[in-house]
Amino acid sequence: MVDFKKDTWIYALIAAVLALIAILTPWGTIEQFGMDISVWLTGQVTYSADYPAPMSEWQGLGLQTWTLGITLMSITALLFLSISTWKGKEWKWDWLIYVLAGIAMLIFPILALILEAGEDSTIGFAPIGIIIAGVLAITAFVIDKFVAGGE
Repeated sequence: MVDFKKDTWIYALIAAVLALIAILTPWGTIEQFGMDISVWLTGQVTYSADYPAPMSEWQGLGLQTWTLGITLMSITALLFLSISTWKGKEWKWDWLIYVLAGIAMLIFPILALILEAGEDSTIGFAPIGIIIAGVLAITAFVIDKFVAGGE
């Protein structure tokens, strides 16, 4: 029989790895003036056109930069919690980290998509991966608190 209480760290680890992969992919692509403009979560903008080499510049994009910071903090917390739980350390408030990281990874990408999306833009994997990681972190919270019969 599977002991869900002991295996919730797996969901947190998968969420952290998925979010880490997501922040390494483009946030989205915009096609303007015959160029493909790739927007990254760090504020980096890369222009690809018929030039010999792609051009790039850094632009602070506001909410996307906040999303990067919050996602990095959530990844760090989830990795620390899941690895230490895997090694046998018990945490009393682990459910709180799961739910806070999950909510942060749900709210910030959705707000950034709503408030900063252009009309000719294509969404990349970054916001989708972060949202899926947030759902996995909240799933770890639900399993830890309700399914497993939390304390």
